[in-house]
Amino acid sequence: MSEFRRNNQALVELARHDLTSFWAALNIQGSPILVRDALLDFFPELIAAYGDGAALLAADFYDELRDVPPSAARFSATLATPPDSAQAKAAARWGLGPLFTADPDPAQTLLNLALVTNRLVLQSGRDTISRSAFSDPVRTGYARVPTGTHTCRFCVMLASRGAVYADAAAAGEGNKYHGECDCVPVPIRRRSDYPEGHDVREFERLYREGSGVGRDLPTE
Repeated sequence: MSEFRRNNQALVELARHDLTSFWAALNIQGSPILVRDALLDFFPELIAAYGDGAALLAADFYDELRDVPPSAARFSATLATPPDSAQAKAAARWGLGPLFTADPDPAQTLLNLALVTNRLVLQSGRDTISRSAFSDPVRTGYARVPTGTHTCRFCVMLASRGAVYADAAAAGEGNKYHGECDCVPVPIRRRSDYPEGHDVREFERLYREGSGVGRDLPTE
């Protein structure tokens, strides 16, 4: 799981680098409408390219963790498609908001765009895991596993529910991820599949107390 998290982080960093490079080439001090139009042409292609990469990483991750007996039905994770152009453009329009104020703020605009880039690129991978768990002939759920240096109270609540995300009703809430979210959806078929440190009862306690989670991560 640590390797999966690192690979996702590297993928997002590449996407954000491309975004920043494109942004630097624009005439930010000129017409915000021209900036918007150029960004709306570029952004869906950025999300599609890196979203495909996230889906491939997630499919490999799911297949590696599946670990079912040889007698079980054969199955390979199904790749989810990246967010479509309409969703990518809607997210980009939100991110561009600070550019269309009385006091335009290009720095905040780029920060907003970086956040939605993070969320939309990783969405393809998260959808690959959740959809694979739902369609797997061997009953498989998945849990929200926090992996970042800080986990917000909302994500702590979702993590506290354990591997309940194996039906459509649970998936609606389980598939909500914010821009800086480092949660990883992990296939779970038995209690021993939970990664070390994933303590559902502790997450329940922290959520009741209104707390998030802070932790030190390995530097490797």
